[in-house]
Amino acid sequence: MVRQLRIRLSVLSFLCVVLGFSSVVIAANETVVVTAQKREEDVVDVPITITTFGGAFLDSIGVEEFDELSLYVPGLQIQEQSVNNAGFVIRGITSDEGSALLAPRVSIFQDGVDISRSRGSIIELFDIERIEVIKGPQATLFGTAASIGAIQVISAHPTEEVEGKISVGYGNYDEIKTDGYISGPLIDGKLLARIAWTYKRRDGYVENIDGAPFSQNPQSEQARSLNGTDTFAGRVFFTLIPSDDVTADLIFNYQKDTPPGTAFKSGTLPPTGGSTDPFDFVELGPFGVAPSDHLGGKIGIDREIYSITLDVDWDLNENWAVAWISNYRQFDSLEVFDADGSPAFWLEFSEDAESEQWSTELRVNYDSGDRFRGFVGASFFWEDGEQRVSFVTDEAQFAACSLGFCVAPNGAYLALDLNPFSPTFQLPVPRDLAPALINEELAVNRGRNKTLSLYADGTYQVLDWLEFTTGIRYLHEKRRSGFMSMTDPSFVINPGGALLPIGNTFGEFVFAPEESFDAVLPRFNVNISVGEESNVYFTVSKGRRGSIVSVEGNPAVPGDVLINVLPAEIIWNYEGGAKGRLLGGRVQYDAAFFYQTYTNFQTRSVREGIIVPVNGGSATAWGWEAGLVGKPAENIDLFFNVGFIDATFDATDSDGNPQALAGNRFRLTPKWSVSAGLSTFQPVGNLGDLFFTVTWTFRSKVFFENENQPLAGLDISQDAVSLVNFRIGLRDFDEVWEIEFYVNNVFNKKYLLDAGNLGGNPFFNTPTFIAGVPRFYGVGITGRF
Repeated sequence: MVRQLRIRLSVLSFLCVVLGFSSVVIAANETVVVTAQKREEDVVDVPITITTFGGAFLDSIGVEEFDELSLYVPGLQIQEQSVNNAGFVIRGITSDEGSALLAPRVSIFQDGVDISRSRGSIIELFDIERIEVIKGPQATLFGTAASIGAIQVISAHPTEEVEGKISVGYGNYDEIKTDGYISGPLIDGKLLARIAWTYKRRDGYVENIDGAPFSQNPQSEQARSLNGTDTFAGRVFFTLIPSDDVTADLIFNYQKDTPPGTAFKSGTLPPTGGSTDPFDFVELGPFGVAPSDHLGGKIGIDREIYSITLDVDWDLNENWAVAWISNYRQFDSLEVFDADGSPAFWLEFSEDAESEQWSTELRVNYDSGDRFRGFVGASFFWEDGEQRVSFVTDEAQFAACSLGFCVAPNGAYLALDLNPFSPTFQLPVPRDLAPALINEELAVNRGRNKTLSLYADGTYQVLDWLEFTTGIRYLHEKRRSGFMSMTDPSFVINPGGALLPIGNTFGEFVFAPEESFDAVLPRFNVNISVGEESNVYFTVSKGRRGSIVSVEGNPAVPGDVLINVLPAEIIWNYEGGAKGRLLGGRVQYDAAFFYQTYTNFQTRSVREGIIVPVNGGSATAWGWEAGLVGKPAENIDLFFNVGFIDATFDATDSDGNPQALAGNRFRLTPKWSVSAGLSTFQPVGNLGDLFFTVTWTFRSKVFFENENQPLAGLDISQDAVSLVNFRIGLRDFDEVWEIEFYVNNVFNKKYLLDAGNLGGNPFFNTPTFIAGVPRFYGVGITGRF
């Protein structure tokens, strides 16, 4: 009977291999150790869908940022409008809200610490040991923020021998970059240290003009580029080894970002001398008056992140171990942007997001090497976050543009006096000439959240080839939400009132009563061995995105607020898969099928011109993911990944009522995602190895809004896109030095990064577009010791 079962399961495993293969991308003949289940395990033995990348592989394909990483992970999309505005999408579910009141859906962990808050989650991927992408609800393992999945970034640790690396590079758009590390012992056998850094600066790839194309007006001080990069990040990592049983890691992380701003391009209002083509140049502020005069009136970003982590591991004996990790982290991120994407002084915004968090976790692990292993633990997470959104406009232009009269018959933009339909040709109206026309409004949301979690997880091996895992997390949340607004009295549109319906609390915070929530989140797994290095698994897990306590200004009653509590979003995930190694480890494969249901799906809608969170009802997603890593020869490595997902809103909610978004696909979710690559090297005499890597990625059509509908007659989607990257270089046989040339987006494909945005709000009806990155190329030199 057992033999028949093994044969049947082997056939099932083979069929999964035929469908597609693994997303374990390190080296085909290596054992890959991961810690997704809070213990070190061979990735083949982990009964969940996990994609793992080693640091060397990331370097070989040129992955330095999260959005580049997502191209190679089926079921994962990462949209980076900027370092301040990122969207993480796992299996169709997006986590991109900047509000301090909304909980993330995707957990981002850096060295065991939750950094999921949107405005602070984008970090540089430098000096990395590995990255683990875990799909499906993982609340038991990673906390409530992992309602649909988690991404875990593990930094390279200090070494017992002195070693180091430094790289420098130069590329088009005047790109300059350098990174490296120095590692070794400070006290032999007792104290190790590692210092790592990265710096890169690149001009933007979207030209921003000042009344004339840059080529015609090269001396203009305001002529500059947008969608560029300017980032420094550093890490200091200490490892203290007071005894053979105790290890303590102390990690300091810092990142500073000051790139030029985001190029929102209006689809209805062209720049001077240009067009509404999303890939044409733009003509965006400043207009002499920026929100609160941030960044000196320039469109741009200024973000800073500090973090300190203490991680202590104590092996009590051969069976028991204790782990304790604590962290303090803060970030301050300011972005000034032109939301209408046009020369009009209409929708000029800034967002200043701040967050402070502290967390601690204590876990006890048991593993006797017998049939049972598991862990129990407790964690506490506290955060205090604030998002300040400032809006400034020329009120008369606001009136004209909102009514569709931004442009005069001769094509010039209207710079209006007190008569909103009297064209002049001076832009903007100077404050000293028309002080009543400059209107500034401020809305601030604040969230103070505390979460206490207790969890346990255990695996029991019933037979040599069969084991069961069950886990549970209990959490208790306390959420307190606040709101504050200030408005200038409107002169033209709403005399004495505000332009936007945000109410007015006269600069005073109004807090909702503190709300408490409790939840129990389980998971169940079955893992069946079908050979020494192959497994089939089945899993059921529950995810949860926390309840929303929304506080907004009451436009009808000055000083008053409206409080709305949305129920928690609940996800049930049902999944089965197979993974393993073949041909003596030269092939690794992984395949999975999943089905997910959502109730109280939290989405966003427009109410009187303001985007607010709403209950989207019920939704369903199903799909499959698979891939392959192979090593057909000692000097050739191959990989292939494919994913399919059908994620749509249901026709009716859980009560049988029709839903507004019925049948619509989830935003930012392609049905198909595929990636493939080849890496090879060939000795060149006594010089060294000539190496070459080429990768190909494909994403099918995506909608940028859940409505799946055109805005202002413009398509708010991106058709299928495929990109090719390659790298070629020479390194010595001992890998002490290396020279490489790289090209990303070899064929210079044009595609959209995003569309719709704030300008796409039906209240304004001027959707904006953000162009994707063009062809980048450059050279790099690396030295190691």
